[in-house]
Amino acid sequence: MASDLKTYGEDHPAVARDRNNLGLAWYSLGEYQKAIGYFEQALASDLKTYGEDHPDVAIDRNNLGLAWDSLGQYEKAIGYLEPALAVFERKLGPGHPNTRTVRGNLAAARAGVRE
Repeated sequence: MASDLKTYGEDHPAVARDRNNLGLAWYSLGEYQKAIGYFEQALASDLKTYGEDHPDVAIDRNNLGLAWDSLGQYEKAIGYLEPALAVFERKLGPGHPNTRTVRGNLAAARAGVRE
């Protein structure tokens, strides 16, 4: 990431990808708060680059939703997963693997609220 930051600057898609990947690494280690920090930075950058209605933004939101879900913050998770699902349904269709994955993640967060 340091190299991409130096080469491309703060708001380049490669830097957002690096941050997302670092977030995924922290997430896989169970360090959800650290993951959220990287996912939020990736989302902010991708929003500047692509706007609201882009699959990369939806991926960032899905990842944030997963992290918040893992922390038991189901309402917060739903707040990220619903717009992610809407983008994937519009852009990729209801049967796309990304759409199905986010739909399942959203169902799990909603089930957590009902517990």
